[in-house]
Amino acid sequence: MFFKSPAHRARFLSAIRQSDKIDHGKIDPEYGAALYILTADSATFEKAKPYISRDGILFAKMLRQTDFSSGHRVLVQLAGNLFNGQTKVSPVDFTILDIDNFNVMQEALRTRCTPPYLGEIVEAEN
Repeated sequence: MFFKSPAHRARFLSAIRQSDKIDHGKIDPEYGAALYILTADSATFEKAKPYISRDGILFAKMLRQTDFSSGHRVLVQLAGNLFNGQTKVSPVDFTILDIDNFNVMQEALRTRCTPPYLGEIVEAEN
């Protein structure tokens, strides 16, 4: 699994464990994709934290109340779309992403379609 940095991996592992959205070692596809995006950038994650709980992620409220750069806004919109369709995003919106964030977008799509096992990520870390 691609991570922008070791810190991204650590934030993701912490967030997915705190969400308690792991079933028989497999990461929940909706939470996995959304948290993968939201943890990719430390500033974005700090802004997103108040809107994340085990009961859901309040994307519409987050996007209304929080200022994100254009690229990070596109990623947050994608996270909401992959989570449960709360937000809309168009493929043409991805053209503004830099290469690292484009890779984040691709990995989030992959995670939503084929969620990884937590152990795979932890093992790759070591």
